[in-house]
Amino acid sequence: MTARRMPRAERAAQTKAELLAAAARVFARRGYAGASIADIAEEAGYSHGAVYSNFESKQELFFALFDASTDDRVEMITAFFAQASGTFAERVKALADASTRQVRDDPDRFLLNLEFSLVAARDPALRERFIERIAAIPRAIAGIIADEQRAGRIDGSVDPMELALGIHALGVGLGIDHWIVPGAVRPEFFGELVGRIMSTVAVPEVDG
Repeated sequence: MTARRMPRAERAAQTKAELLAAAARVFARRGYAGASIADIAEEAGYSHGAVYSNFESKQELFFALFDASTDDRVEMITAFFAQASGTFAERVKALADASTRQVRDDPDRFLLNLEFSLVAARDPALRERFIERIAAIPRAIAGIIADEQRAGRIDGSVDPMELALGIHALGVGLGIDHWIVPGAVRPEFFGELVGRIMSTVAVPEVDG
């Protein structure tokens, strides 16, 4: 038997996916400024030409990676919350626990997300492109909170986006502390803290 010949479109998609995966590792390891197209090509096992045939520049590659990472994170948040059971505070706690596990199990992804933020903060030209996408994750959390408000389960005076930004920032901050001082943050701490916060804004259930 001969190996199935991969169609051109499928082969091109695979090449692009492998380049993005290699770029994620290189950017997480060396940072945006320290990484080069040559580094990424070598990591992926492709030529410089293969990189440039898929991405016009290192900046375009970085933004494509950021875009894909953001989409994955938003999808994870919405899918996880839709499937979780329990009260709103319990579901948010479970989501926070899942996020903590992801930070511990996939440090490259966490470091890469930090790199995205640092690059956007330092480069005004890139910042304009990143602004809308950077807000996607807290916006997804805010949408969940707003749904709970409409259902009468969350205090209507709470600003969903402000609360979402606080939760997101808390997770990032604790993740940084975890990697700088190993063992300083208990694995359950983020979930416990978020659960307590959400309990304070939850509307008490009335026994019928």
